[in-house]
Formats: sequence, C-alpha cells, structure tokens
Amino acid sequence: MALWCQEQSVIQTADHAWNWGTALPAGRPRLCDWLEEAGSLTRRLRQHCRDFRVEPLAEASLRPLTAEQVLLLGAEQAYCREVLLLCDDHPWVFASSLYSPDTREALPALAGLGRRALGELMFEAADLSRSRFQFAGLDSRQYRQLADHAGLAPEPAASPWGRRSVLSTGQARVLVTELFLPAANAYQEIL
Repeated sequence: MALWCQEQSVIQTADHAWNWGTALPAGRPRLCDWLEEAGSLTRRLRQHCRDFRVEPLAEASLRPLTAEQVLLLGAEQAYCREVLLLCDDHPWVFASSLYSPDTREALPALAGLGRRALGELMFEAADLSRSRFQFAGLDSRQYRQLADHAGLAPEPAASPWGRRSVLSTGQARVLVTELFLPAANAYQEIL
C-alpha cells in the first residue's frame, strides 16, 4: 500500500485536510473521554481487548512538510508512519506519526518500530510531555478516502473523530494523529 504522503511533493498525510480545532463533539461523553485521554492510548486500548496488535500500513521517505506541520514540529521535513491499531482483530484506530530527522537521530528506535506501538516507545520516557490536543470530525467523503487508503470497509453512516498532539521527550518531537474508527469502544453508548 502506498503511503498517502508518497503521492505528493509535500507530506499529505491522511489528516492534512481535516478541520482541526479545539471543539469536542457535543453530547458524546464517552467519545470525549477517549479523545481527551492524556495517557498512553496503547495502554488504554490493551485494557479493552484480549488481543491488541499494530498493523503497519506504510512508512515514507523523508519529505517536505506543509506549513502547518512545520509550525507543529519545528522542522521542514519529516518521516511518516501509518498504522492500524486493532483490538481483537477489529481496527479501532488509524494512527499516523510524523517525525523529523533530528527526532529520528534522538530516538533511533523510531526507524524500526515495525509492529510495536509508538506509544510503547514514547511513554517509556520519564520526561515525556504532550501538547494540547486538536480535534477533528470527519465527513463521509473524508472517511471514505481514508477507508480506501487504509483498506478499511467503508461505513456510510460513519462520522469518526480524531485527535492530534505533539509528543516530546528530550530533543524528540513526534506529531501523532489518532482517528477512532467506527468499531472502537469510544463510540459505545454505555459507560
């Protein structure tokens, strides 16, 4: 599968055109609880299933960033990784991460994560910090594009929500985007 960002001269990650902001979905306390999870999403996902796994979709070569991504990462270029996070063989989260060459040098393990979750690496650092979250709700067209790209079954009623933030430790900064897919526990009505 080709990475979204390999199709353009600048990194065009799946989330580059989503309408990012600070507003959360109204009347969705369960979803908001997941969107605002400040700790390790990997750890929380593991608590909600018997079998958690990471399915890598693609990794890209170094590419220039969009102006907004430059502001968030403080770098002109980045590597891109896209994965699905599965709980009991159901895709719950589409995640992408962008990190600069300096970050890759500071955290060489980023280059060889394979099926390891990024959160497992980043949350090992005692000095880890996270920027404020930005949130986005996808419309049906955006979700269909993502579903086609990631090999997911399109769900016509799906209006999934995602979040993004920058994780920092030492000299390393990673822009992490996580979209909660329709099968995720975050959309269940019962707390």
